[in-house]
Amino acid sequence: MNKPRLHFDERGFSIAEELVSLIVLASAVGLVLAGIYLGSQGIRLRRGQVWAALLAQSQLELIADTTYRADPTAVPYPTVVPVTGLTVSVEVDYWTAPNGPFTSTVRNDGLQRLTVSVADGTGEILSLEELKVNR
Repeated sequence: MNKPRLHFDERGFSIAEELVSLIVLASAVGLVLAGIYLGSQGIRLRRGQVWAALLAQSQLELIADTTYRADPTAVPYPTVVPVTGLTVSVEVDYWTAPNGPFTSTVRNDGLQRLTVSVADGTGEILSLEELKVNR
């Protein structure tokens, strides 16, 4: 009785070929997972920037709707309620009449520079400035 002969394409793969294919497959999966992770980090960062911009603009609008306060250290401007994980701070600089510059010393020369900063646990995200005039 004759033994069946194997054709050349029926002998299978060597262990080296199997390992190479597994390494290529693992690398491809790793690259896909890294792309998904980086994309989610980018979305999280952008979401934080959007929230910071909304909070800073809301804070400036709230102060704009409030009457001028000659000494905001004694009677501070109202503040918005920040989103969890973010903090909002307001810094006031005072114009030195008649020709400036701005100073951090409390003065009542009728012009204030307001700086609203929004930060998270890692540091400042956004800072906006606006002027408040005593009218």
